[in-house]
Amino acid sequence: MEWNFRYKAENLPQKIVEQIADIRVFTLGYCTREVMLQLKKLSAENRREMERVSNEYREVIIAPGIPDEIRNRVQFHDCTVTELLTGDEVLIRFDTRGGFTNINKLTLVAPEIIKQDGGIVGTYWLYQELYRIDNGYELHVLFDGENMPELIVRCADILVVEERG
Repeated sequence: MEWNFRYKAENLPQKIVEQIADIRVFTLGYCTREVMLQLKKLSAENRREMERVSNEYREVIIAPGIPDEIRNRVQFHDCTVTELLTGDEVLIRFDTRGGFTNINKLTLVAPEIIKQDGGIVGTYWLYQELYRIDNGYELHVLFDGENMPELIVRCADILVVEERG
């Protein structure tokens, strides 16, 4: 409860906190009508800002030129990287048991590695961004693990396969 008091006091605008007679009572869900109206106004402003940011994100990330087949299949969140091979292609294999896909092999054709942090094998694929570039795609991946390794690769094509073992 004490943590909740501090959290509310630290994260609400100071001008609203100053109007709350007892933060403990507020934390239990009670406040004056005036404070409630200000909170509703603040909530509406926050919602509008979130919608603006989400729309901006969609415009950039869901840019034209990336086929849905590729965008929807390059989703390896929470899959563990079991193998990473670089050369004429970048090949990544996954253990998909923790993820949301059965696709366990990603091949980046004609790659140009822009950034490759060490220690990617054994980490979880957390987040990706995929961009269309003149001659193909640029894939940015953030992995969970010590130092949050990253991989950024430009490539001519992206192939995804479910290998049966």
